[in-house]
Amino acid sequence: MLIPLLLSCADDEPSLSESFLKIYDDSDLDVTYRPIDVVETVDGFIVLAGTELSKSDFMGVKLMKMDKEGNFEYDSDLTDYVVPVGNMYLNETDSNSYFFVMNPTSLEAVLIGVNPQLEVQTETLIGGLNYPLSSAVLSNGNFLLQSYDPLTQETEISEVSLDGSFLGGNSYSIGPGDDVEEEIINHYLNASERPLPFFCGEVSSGNYYFNGFYNYSFSLVFTDFGDAPNGVVQGQSSNAGLRAVMPISGSDFAVAGFQFDANFQLATATLSTGGTTSSVDLFTGNMAEIKPYTPTQIINYNNGSSYSVFASETKGRQILLNFYDNSGAISGVHRIGHINPFTFASIKTGSDNSLLVLGTTFVAERFERIALKKISENEISAFLN
Repeated sequence: MLIPLLLSCADDEPSLSESFLKIYDDSDLDVTYRPIDVVETVDGFIVLAGTELSKSDFMGVKLMKMDKEGNFEYDSDLTDYVVPVGNMYLNETDSNSYFFVMNPTSLEAVLIGVNPQLEVQTETLIGGLNYPLSSAVLSNGNFLLQSYDPLTQETEISEVSLDGSFLGGNSYSIGPGDDVEEEIINHYLNASERPLPFFCGEVSSGNYYFNGFYNYSFSLVFTDFGDAPNGVVQGQSSNAGLRAVMPISGSDFAVAGFQFDANFQLATATLSTGGTTSSVDLFTGNMAEIKPYTPTQIINYNNGSSYSVFASETKGRQILLNFYDNSGAISGVHRIGHINPFTFASIKTGSDNSLLVLGTTFVAERFERIALKKISENEISAFLN
């Protein structure tokens, strides 16, 4: 059973609805959770997490409900499914939060929708799409789903409607051989200290991208669902490539990448969406503070000025937020974690222009537990130049 660890704030600090740090303990000291994503609902927050299962090597699916001050209210386990996949999406029309999981028997993707009380409203099997890897919400309100077909050894990219209907897509060969498939399976089983940065998204209407295996290497692939990719930013096997991208305008992107255990960030980079290039050419030198193989996300934040926020982990086990302005210069840095080590999972913008940062920390220096940090707009303004 999850137990909230209460943290107080002084009278001159923001109210708990504006800013908080919450750590969620558990009466079972041996339990392990892997936070996936957080979404803000009409009356609080929902956290999606993976959890260890005794009957399966795959991660189980856990949902946690918090109130507007981040206080734990209740949780729910979806015992029929495994492998929860972000990004979560709150549909304002029906107030349901949507995400993908996997059927452990058929290995097919399943679209789940839950209401603010964590009651399942939608559970639709997406027939023929196996091993879900990443998802994103498109500008038309549909989903983009990246998945893997173990029979054909292909990466699949698909558009899926809110009711779970397949609307189009295509698949691309990962290349012959078993080495790449083994890396994908290890990614699912959480057996590697080097998690693979699967993600997907939309450049413009009808033009998409996914970061995954294509033609032997972990690459960023641009596609309009044609039989061949429009463009590829090639990695080097899974030793070099991109960890996160955010479209800015046209062919300009904010980019986070890696070269073996080195990491780099580019507030603006022009990527060839219609040709073949190499991620190695983007490498500008190692950012020594950042942990090798760190999870990374990039989001836009606007408080009257626009910033690209890069979230990652440091070698000192802090969550690192780097704010870049439109010129590409660092405008602010914020770190989460001083005494206890923290890991990073997800970052979102709150409805009050706060930042919601999901990750883990350690209780009693031994037990890894989910942590949710809300940073108010005023706090953010204080550490921006």
